[in-house]
Amino acid sequence: MSNVLSKDDIDCMQGFDFLFLVLLRNSNNLCSVDDIIFKKILSNLGLEEKPSEDFLLKILKNEKCLVILDGLDEWTHPEMKCDRSPRSIPHRNDRKKCTILTTTRPWKLGVLNLNSCQIGKKVEITQLSNNSAVTLIRRILQRLKSHQNKDLLDSDVRQFIQTINRRQNAQLACVPLLLIYTICLWCDGIQIGDSKCDLYINIVELLLSRTIQIHGELQQSWELSSSDIPECLAEYDNCKRYYPLLLNLGKLAYYTLFNETKENTLVFDGSIARKYLAQDMMNFTLHSGMLSESTSKTLTKKFSKVSFSHKTVQEFFAAIFISSQSDAQKTVVEKCRNVQDILDMSKICEFITEMNADRMCAISNDLMSVINEDEKTRDYRARTGDEYLYNSPLYNIQKMFMSCLQEMPESENIQLCLQDFFIKENTEVHSEQLQRLLKQNKTNIKSLYINIYNTSSSLREIIDLFSLTDLSYIQKLYYHGGREKEAEISRILFPSLQSVTLLFGTWRNDEENLSENMARCQNLQYLYIEHFTLSHKMLETFFNFISGQKSMKELTLRKLHCKEHGRLHDCKRWNLDLSQQSTLSKLVLVQLPGRLQLNISTPSLVYVNLRRVNVDESSLLLSRDMLNIERVRLWDIEMSARSLQNFFNVLENLPQSVTVKMKGIKPETEYDRVRENIRRSQTFHVIQEETLVEGRWQPFEFKTIKPSKE
Repeated sequence: MSNVLSKDDIDCMQGFDFLFLVLLRNSNNLCSVDDIIFKKILSNLGLEEKPSEDFLLKILKNEKCLVILDGLDEWTHPEMKCDRSPRSIPHRNDRKKCTILTTTRPWKLGVLNLNSCQIGKKVEITQLSNNSAVTLIRRILQRLKSHQNKDLLDSDVRQFIQTINRRQNAQLACVPLLLIYTICLWCDGIQIGDSKCDLYINIVELLLSRTIQIHGELQQSWELSSSDIPECLAEYDNCKRYYPLLLNLGKLAYYTLFNETKENTLVFDGSIARKYLAQDMMNFTLHSGMLSESTSKTLTKKFSKVSFSHKTVQEFFAAIFISSQSDAQKTVVEKCRNVQDILDMSKICEFITEMNADRMCAISNDLMSVINEDEKTRDYRARTGDEYLYNSPLYNIQKMFMSCLQEMPESENIQLCLQDFFIKENTEVHSEQLQRLLKQNKTNIKSLYINIYNTSSSLREIIDLFSLTDLSYIQKLYYHGGREKEAEISRILFPSLQSVTLLFGTWRNDEENLSENMARCQNLQYLYIEHFTLSHKMLETFFNFISGQKSMKELTLRKLHCKEHGRLHDCKRWNLDLSQQSTLSKLVLVQLPGRLQLNISTPSLVYVNLRRVNVDESSLLLSRDMLNIERVRLWDIEMSARSLQNFFNVLENLPQSVTVKMKGIKPETEYDRVRENIRRSQTFHVIQEETLVEGRWQPFEFKTIKPSKE
């Protein structure tokens, strides 16, 4: 016990007088914690005199109890029996001495929508760490090979780890059951395989072989055409002989994973399993360990719950069924209503790729419309700025398709449809799978994300490596480069672009004007440029270009540098007139060179953020026709007293309420006077003073007060 639990763990458990372990998978006809404990535990203790409900209530109220509700994802509230709320978790009474610990798979917690008062503490059990995996590998090998010699054991551990790393199956070490299966294959001298699909086929072949040895062969009374068997399965004797069994398991896996409610997908009623498996098949799969069953009973009925040995095993069998049934493809697409639904079947897609590449290509083509219509997709393609997309759903779609191609690296016939691409790591730059995806989808590409700031590659190399030319349907470009790199951005400014983000670069070629290249983007609506160095002449033409645009929706210019002038004040006065914009809703200007003659009296503006800019006296920051403006930020701004006073005069007379945040306005004397007037005015409400909080200055925040319309 000391090797498993620490002394603190043991002391903690000894602090409880009673422990009740409740298996929720056997309690779907009950919804109260008290009823479940009484009917599932106390009533089945085999005592001559059964304890009463009052006896249980006294224990739960007066004694220190730990109640473990195991498997919330395997429980549903009984319909038509109870109308109490909430219906997402078993009802419980608040008792000071009673602690309730509920276990669930993560997906269930995501759909419960529990509030904070219903969750005391949330603890997540992570996968096996590298050290834990090595320890488990060592113990299993020691048991299977009866090792007495430490050096031989160490050698076997090293060889096994090298084997799974070499075949890119190292992630399986995180799942204990799959790790045990893989070690058994390795110890029997069976090839693990070069792909995930190969590995799972070998595991199934192993389980079939062992079951036949121990329990005998299953009597087969079905006809089977060898042409119906996927080629990857037909190479294995037992998989070929028992393919009808595997297909029925696939049908069971498919219909449980893709049920309408997403409830009971991993653990389901035994009657569902027997709907797809005859009794002899059911017995065989239970003996093999591919399925497991637990039973419970009442005085009149017997219940059973069935599950696959692991979720990925269930997904593997579902892939067998989808690969063999054309109707299943249509149903799969219908069940995928958004990007997250697609990601939920990522492992299934990887398996399908090797079993039936044509089927996977057709699925990927059908899923394009689902991805296009997803709200997350539309939001991403329009968004600009510094987007950290490592966990982005669309980025994960790309990784899913890259994994699919990795399953069949030699096949040139696999063409998966993908529209949003991300190039952001050295490993991805040199990934053959990503290169294949990009070249196959040149006419499909809707967005392109390139972040080579921390890579050894230049933009020229990226363009040549991925053939980034003639992208005629692309809508969004995100480029994050480096000042030391040669940024040939003009080559990727395509006419169809609607959203452009450029971060960290130097426009080195003065012969090619940035404005002229940007003007090729005739549908440009979203523009974000940050940390870019331009020549003085090019800056002038660029500001003129921006002033001439009339269809922008969002504009952000941050930290633009003049190549000839090191200090901001050395630059001339720039004219930036946005008054002709009819659709601009968001404007952000941060640390621009020189002094700005700024006119942003745009009726469509909703949000304005000006920071570290010098505003000319004739500038117009607000006008009376800006009836949509809601928020304004002015931080570290140099502006004349006249401009500042004009800003507040307009603000007072706007019919809508506007929230303003200000900090560090110069000249300070005028700024102090204005703030004092705001405090005294009946037109403004001060939300927060400009104060120092934890070493950071918080802005002066206020809003205009408007009379009620009633």
